[in-house]
Amino acid sequence: MEAFATTLPIFDRLAKVYGYDLRFRSGFGTQFTSVVAEQADVDFWKAMGFDDILGMGRAHVFFPRDLLLKGAPFLFPPDRMIVGLPEDVTGDGELIDSCKGLKEVGYELAMDNFGADQMASPFLEFGDIVWVDIAEATDEQQEAVCEELPRRGIRPLAKNVSTPESFDKAMEAGYWYFQGDFFRQPVLRPGRELPTAKAHYLQLLQEVNKPELPYDELEGLIKQDVAMTYRLLRFINSVWYGLKQTVNSIRHALVLLGPVEVRLWASMLVLRELGEEKPRELFRRCLIRAKMAEGLAVSFFAPDERGCEVRFAVDVYNQEAARALSDMLASKVTDRRA
Repeated sequence: MEAFATTLPIFDRLAKVYGYDLRFRSGFGTQFTSVVAEQADVDFWKAMGFDDILGMGRAHVFFPRDLLLKGAPFLFPPDRMIVGLPEDVTGDGELIDSCKGLKEVGYELAMDNFGADQMASPFLEFGDIVWVDIAEATDEQQEAVCEELPRRGIRPLAKNVSTPESFDKAMEAGYWYFQGDFFRQPVLRPGRELPTAKAHYLQLLQEVNKPELPYDELEGLIKQDVAMTYRLLRFINSVWYGLKQTVNSIRHALVLLGPVEVRLWASMLVLRELGEEKPRELFRRCLIRAKMAEGLAVSFFAPDERGCEVRFAVDVYNQEAARALSDMLASKVTDRRA
């Protein structure tokens, strides 16, 4: 069986992951859809590794009408699944009965592409969440949805939130949840310079990505930052390495770690320091992309090119992370690292 899944994070008002929009496709060259009808069986969900994909989050999965009537959502535990419905259930008594059955056993229900003209929809009698495409709905329509539906116990979700500005606007409108790529974009503030502390970490990133690791420059750079020195020495003296003697020298620590481990350590450190105020989901996705790049690089580099796959992964990781985490355009970040 060849199947693929993608997760699009859904955030709450604190920018914490509330769940994931879970979509599938049956092979290369096909579009991601909510559910592939012929694959809606227990073996398919087991093969996809449902728990591995979601972690602790909840899945929003939109089912076509025929699968809802067949009871496909019952394949998922109610505490991990929010059942998505077709865009409107008006006049569909059979589907409404199916939805009420799901509600009786504890499932939450969501409707996609909800509009202000659907305020009389029978879905509102048993629904929990409505998805509103903010790229399509007018400000007046969004205001009506966000003002009226919470009074009925229904939570509005802003769909296709693509920029930090649109996220702020959706917050002001009163949405409870947000889906889109806004968390991966830098927050642009005219005239704002990168703080000295952050620039120091970007300089570290520049040094460790040189073809030959410059130990003298690295040692001098790390000495300038007490916190950085402490983290390096704590790392090398951890039980992971099991050294018999305590390492107290920055140079000694760098030499013992070697180029591969130093690059990995530096990249993780920079991500942590630059992203203190960013959603954890951004870090997770940076790490996933870097690990994938490392795996791909093993196939491309010759066996004697030791460490190339790590450098490739680190480079992908840095490009993905630095742009969003530094709150500057990628070109400006590159200029500071050059």
